[in-house]
Amino acid sequence: MTHPITESTTREEPKVEGFMDWFHINSRWVGIGAVVALAAVGGTWYAMRAKAIKLENADRQLLVAKQSVASGNVPLAESDLQKVADRYAGTTAGAEAGLMLGQLRLQQGNYQGAADYLKGLAAKLDGPSAAAAKGLLGDAYSQLGKPVEAAAQYEAAAAATEMPNEKTFYLTRAGNAYMAASKPADARRIWEALAKQDENPSAAAEAKVRLGAMTAQPAS
Repeated sequence: MTHPITESTTREEPKVEGFMDWFHINSRWVGIGAVVALAAVGGTWYAMRAKAIKLENADRQLLVAKQSVASGNVPLAESDLQKVADRYAGTTAGAEAGLMLGQLRLQQGNYQGAADYLKGLAAKLDGPSAAAAKGLLGDAYSQLGKPVEAAAQYEAAAAATEMPNEKTFYLTRAGNAYMAASKPADARRIWEALAKQDENPSAAAEAKVRLGAMTAQPAS
């Protein structure tokens, strides 16, 4: 016995004959995908534009702070530099403002204030800016009569920079600080390292002279 095939059992899914048919069938999902893609592009553009505006504002405010420094108005200069360093932390301008603030306090003889500020600043920075902050912190400790702490910061500054001359500069300061602290073993370690390097011949020659002087000294 045969059974008639009803219309419902013979109905088939529409065939995709070409791109326009496919688009007609999937237009809803295509629309959703387009919206998502546009949102992603728009979000990226907005983030990049916001970052560019932030950097422009940071540079502009740093220029204002530098003008305050040049005017000789120390309280205003400190205030302006602090604002830039805090508001634009993480930018080149913010790092430069922080370093200038630390240096300004050193120049004003506020060694403890400089040390307190630079200690926190150095922990937030990296690369060349970190080296500069640690070097200034070493200067602050040196002025406070803390040569051991100063030497440690000079060595940290040397480790943070990739510039040979700058590294030599900080290591030389570390060697002098260890000598001032009556730490001959640490001073010798520094001078021996400098004597072996060949990037800076004058520093190597000075280190050899220091080593010779230490050898010539009678044992205590």
